[in-house]
Amino acid sequence: MKKMLLISALFAFAACTSASKKGAWNETDRSEALKDVKEFSSALETVGTAKDLCYDCYIDSLEKSYDNYEAAKKLNEDDRLNILMDCAIQYMHFD
Repeated sequence: MKKMLLISALFAFAACTSASKKGAWNETDRSEALKDVKEFSSALETVGTAKDLCYDCYIDSLEKSYDNYEAAKKLNEDDRLNILMDCAIQYMHFD
């Protein structure tokens, strides 16, 4: 019984620490990308309360193209900002 419990715990741990892959980043990579993209929040003033949608769009865009966030961080700042602006255009509103 103890062996079965230990094996189950190991499988659960392995599932939680799974590596990211293109199209399916793990939570660690997504969280790190979110933390970094929030540095550009001043560029999103035109989207108002839709900033979170822009952040998700940005992370999803990177996730589709890169195996993990470490690979995506190799983009230069202008390219990263362009991706974010493409996302912002989707949620832009004028008051």
